[in-house]
Amino acid sequence: MELEIVLSFKGDVPIYEQIETQIRSQILSGALEAGEAIPSMRSLAKMLKVSVITVQKAYENLKNDGWIESVVGRGTVVAKLNREARNQALQVELEEKLCEAIDQSKACGLGLEDLIGLLRLLYEDQNDD
Repeated sequence: MELEIVLSFKGDVPIYEQIETQIRSQILSGALEAGEAIPSMRSLAKMLKVSVITVQKAYENLKNDGWIESVVGRGTVVAKLNREARNQALQVELEEKLCEAIDQSKACGLGLEDLIGLLRLLYEDQNDD
């Protein structure tokens, strides 16, 4: 599987953070599996047309958080996440999306009870599929 990263050079999110977020998302979704090699810092920087230092910062953060690791003779690979770490990361991602939903519901005048009702309806609709 090839690593897919799309960067936006407009906006407030730093490039290294965009790289981190997208690699983390691909690991959580299963698009990148444990033990799978990812491009070297130099290769990814060239592919994305960004500084090696930018990619280095993203990789260092991902390594520090346990998402990727360096393996002698193989380079950088996706680390094996235990179930608890994976679930925790998914919960954090969910909380971020829910915060966005809350902000959006407030912006359109939807109250808490209506938001809960909408969530319940959507949740039950998903279970019917």
